[in-house]
Order: sequence, then structure tokens, then C-alpha cells
Amino acid sequence: MDRGERVDRERRAEAPAGLPTPPGTGRFRNPATGLPRLWVEAVVLVGLYYVYTATRGVAGSSVGAATDMGWDILRLQQHLHIDIELSLNRWLQSIPPLAVASCYYYSTLHFVVTPALLVWMYRRHPGRYIRARWALVFTTLISLCGFFLFPTAPPRLLPGTSYVDTMSHFEGWGWWSGGASAAPNGLEGLANQYAAMPSLHCAWALWCGFMLARFARTPLVRVIGCLYPAATVFVVMATSNHYILDAVAGWAVLGVSTLLSLAITARGRRRPAEAAPTPAPATAAVHRPAAVHLPAVAKTATVDVATVDAATADRAAADRAAGTKVAGRPGLEPDVGQASG
Repeated sequence: MDRGERVDRERRAEAPAGLPTPPGTGRFRNPATGLPRLWVEAVVLVGLYYVYTATRGVAGSSVGAATDMGWDILRLQQHLHIDIELSLNRWLQSIPPLAVASCYYYSTLHFVVTPALLVWMYRRHPGRYIRARWALVFTTLISLCGFFLFPTAPPRLLPGTSYVDTMSHFEGWGWWSGGASAAPNGLEGLANQYAAMPSLHCAWALWCGFMLARFARTPLVRVIGCLYPAATVFVVMATSNHYILDAVAGWAVLGVSTLLSLAITARGRRRPAEAAPTPAPATAAVHRPAAVHLPAVAKTATVDVATVDAATADRAAADRAAGTKVAGRPGLEPDVGQASG
């Protein structure tokens, strides 16, 4: 089965049959797949970027509040005995090759895997793309609201602690900036240093892992999808960029966003269904026997028989009248002897 047939089958499986095509499909959606056009997706991404830019500006002016939030989270984790970030950070620093690999992981996969999976879902699984895209969009929007309302200093930026900024320590091994974590050199101003709660890295990683585990065909890729979220949690904590509660909050945000995406896609399907005209119930066809037409020959034959009978009766009456007149004339009696002889 080629890709076109597979796409059509998935679209039929996802979309209810018989729904009318929404107006404006040719302008904003691809008529062949029913998905939003790529320029619409680009507008959404640009809008999210500008929202992120706004949160970065606010976070830069609230360093004190971000530091206090970081200390509050750390004290809560100590109370719950889940403050494992420092142990992971020290262990990672003791293995430089693994530390460098973690730096590349943190600064690369987050920005490569997620967009690549969006494109993959768009092309290979269009019937599931809209719901998956909305889950990711809602996750990003809610996380950006969290960055705006609760700026949080990551462990590496907490003053008076023993955390080592792994990205800064191994700055010479890659393209990332020592002062802005995953941001490339020279682009430190584009990064929000206090966007820790919730962890967008962990939320996106869980989204990617689910997409791979659910829709990938090969078992190896599915296993990678299951391991990818766990590996991301390890990397963000071991490099002292996030707390474990940041990861938990990111996963919770993804769960809420998934429910929102289910609600908005279900609502979008009900609207065309309500607008569609109700087909008239099929009525059983009443069989009426065809009219029987008598042949014209039969009618003619009936008329001819009646005519013959009337003519015969007339001739018989005329013969009787003629016989009576002959018998009444003198000298015209029949010759009995001659008749008998």
C-alpha cells in the first residue's frame, strides 16, 4: 500500500463519514488531506515565539522573585526527600564524556526531535496530526504562562549551592553559550534563563515519546520512544538545569493539554455533524402490478361474432317471411308427387 492510500485510510478512520466540507477549506486547509496549510502552521509557530519573547523580558526584570522560587522548590524537595539533582550533577561531572554527550543532548534534541515529529505526523499520520498538534500547542502556551507568572531560577543559578553548571563547564566542547545554557554563542539574549517551572524540555520529550511509541512501526523505534522522556529527565537534572518537580509539572501540563485537545477536536467534529442535513428515511417501494391491456384483436373478434349472429338472425327471419308469402299464392303449391318421386 502506497503512502497516498495509507493517508486516505487513516483520514477515513479518524473523520466521520458524510460530513460536509467546512467553508474556506481551499484557503486555510489542503483539500487533499483536510489539514491546515503549512503557512498556517508557520503563523502559529511565529505567534508562540513572540509570546516566549514577552515572557523572557518579564523574567529578566524579576531575578529576585525567580531566585526565591528556586529556593522554595529546593526546600520542598528536601522536605519530600526527592532532592536528587545534586547527586546526579556530581556523578555526571565525574564522567566527562557522558557530560559532554548530555550537553549535546540538551542543546540539540529538544529543538530537532519535536519539529521533526510534527512534520512526520503531518505527512504520515494526518488523521492524528490535528489532535497531536493541539496538545503540543496547549502545552507550550500553558508553560509560557508558567514562565510569566512563576519565574524560577534553575539549580545552576541558585547562589550559595554546590551545583555545577555543566553546560558552562564544557563550553569549549560545543556551540552553546556558557552563560545561557542551551543558547548558541552570541545568542544568549534569546534565552529565558528563568524558564524552569514547568519544564518544557520534559513536556515536549514526553509528547515525542508517546508519538513514537504509539505510531512508529518498528519495535526499536517504539522502545526509543519509551526511553526518550526518561533520558530527558536525567539530562535536565544532571546538568542542573531543572528540578525534578519541574519535570513533574511539565508532564502534568501535557496531560491537561491533551484533555483540551481532545475536547476541541471533538467539538469541531460535532459542529459539522449538526449542520449536516438529515437524510430522509428510505421508504419501501410499493409494487403495483402493471395494467393488463387486452389485445385489440380480441375486441375485434368479439365485435365480429356479434355482427355475424345478428346477420344470421336477420336472414332467418327474411327466409321465414318469404316462405309464408309463397305458401299464400294459388297455383304455387309444391308438387308432392314430384317432390316425392
